[in-house]
Amino acid sequence: MNLWLALDYRRAERVIQKHSKTFYKAFSQLPNPSQRRGIYAVYAYCRLVDDAIDEQHSLPLLHTYKSNLDRLVKGEKPRGFLWNVLGHTTTLFRYEENDFKPFYELIEGQEFDAAPVSIQTLDQLDHYCDLVATSVGRMLLPILQPKPNADHDAFAVALGRAFQITNIVRDVGDDHRRDRIYLPKDRMNHYGYSREDLWNDVNNDAFKDVMKELIQRARDYYIQAEQHLSHFDADVRFPLQASLVLYRAILDEIETQDYDVFRKKHYVSSERKKALIASLIQEKNLR
Repeated sequence: MNLWLALDYRRAERVIQKHSKTFYKAFSQLPNPSQRRGIYAVYAYCRLVDDAIDEQHSLPLLHTYKSNLDRLVKGEKPRGFLWNVLGHTTTLFRYEENDFKPFYELIEGQEFDAAPVSIQTLDQLDHYCDLVATSVGRMLLPILQPKPNADHDAFAVALGRAFQITNIVRDVGDDHRRDRIYLPKDRMNHYGYSREDLWNDVNNDAFKDVMKELIQRARDYYIQAEQHLSHFDADVRFPLQASLVLYRAILDEIETQDYDVFRKKHYVSSERKKALIASLIQEKNLR
């Protein structure tokens, strides 16, 4: 690897270090440095595409990413550190044309977020989760597992939905202030929680019932994902399990704080993460 490529990969690594300490802690456990670098490259793509809307509020910028992705898929080399590492990664791990589909799905999900968001049903929620989160898992499959199959894809679907629903229940306060309501309208209606309540940051029994249902839905998806872990090679199984366990713990934090997601954003402390990883390592060594 030449110096410039190594520096670009280091820049991609800094992106995940800054924006997702949980995922970095999990995937830095991978013993294969090429796999680690590949994950950093894909994460950098996902972060920058996401920021085009969430931070830059720019559909033209998002469409520039799409144009550069088109060029990359055709075998061209768009300029910039992102396309340098992403081109190297997708070549190294032999991405085929169909493997790029989730890269486009993420862009579609961000286009959805560019307008005011109002999720109506749980099915629509799952579809949104698949665009913005399952897509990420599918991007990573060629890196994590040679010749991924239906079991690996089922893992990506379950974990992607679990992760995104976790994000949604954690970020309710921030999201509705951005005119994004991911809590399904039919579930809010079912429990008697109104849009006006949400806009006024009302944390009553009806709100907690909505949250409890979505948290249980996320936990069910985490369980489904765990059932597919054994289909991955041993080297990648532990980092995948670590990412699952660390992210699922956010749900515990939300419950501990009585679903107060309007005034603060809940994270898992560094000490708690260390304890969870230590427990996983102990469990692994006992097998």
